[in-house]
Amino acid sequence: MTSSSRIVEALKRALKARGLTYRALAVRLDLSESAVKHMFSTGNFSLRRLDEVCDVLELDIGDLIDLSDSQQQKIEQLSEEYELELMSDMRLLLVAYCLLNYWTVDEIVARYEITPEQALKYLRRLDRMKFIELQPGDRVRLLLANNFSWRKNGAIEKFFRSRVQNEFFSHHFQDDDSVRIVKNGMLTRKSVLQLIDKLQATGDLFDDTSRDERKLPVTERHGTTMVLAIRKWFFEGFRELER
Repeated sequence: MTSSSRIVEALKRALKARGLTYRALAVRLDLSESAVKHMFSTGNFSLRRLDEVCDVLELDIGDLIDLSDSQQQKIEQLSEEYELELMSDMRLLLVAYCLLNYWTVDEIVARYEITPEQALKYLRRLDRMKFIELQPGDRVRLLLANNFSWRKNGAIEKFFRSRVQNEFFSHHFQDDDSVRIVKNGMLTRKSVLQLIDKLQATGDLFDDTSRDERKLPVTERHGTTMVLAIRKWFFEGFRELER
């Protein structure tokens, strides 16, 4: 389904949700019912007419786009094949990471050693993976669900464990915008499960904050990683002293 088709479908859903018929909309727009039906069947809306319809529906254009985006099926994970493809080219992985964090293509090209021609090549590969939808004018729309995650023990997670994890934890965590909290104790399984729920909620808050700030320029946002982990564990050095 094209972007324009999704917008028309979003308008139809909004009309239905508000109990408005084409006839009622025609009265509000001072048009004939047949003219309104023709607009919706052909998708031929002028910008002025689209604004008028949105006013009737008490929507702004941003709300309409969000509503149309929600209609497209989005992926929760890439296949193992596609994760391996990302890992095969560091520039491709970088472009995917930047898009995942709401960078524009111009921002990527300005910051990194990637030419516009290379960027377009990577965008086409990511479009093939259904990671993004490459739109006219080389515009990009993410096709990832809000709960998107890398595969458990997949290529990206293995890369994190082998390289990124050590680099991340080698920091001293003494800056005013960083923290490392390590807690040890003896807990029941019930308490651990309660803590897991709270950690998952904190992870969701991180994702929500990232989405809320996506329209800010990249000069005001900084690469940030948060690692949350808990498990049943006892230091092996102590275990060796058990009777």
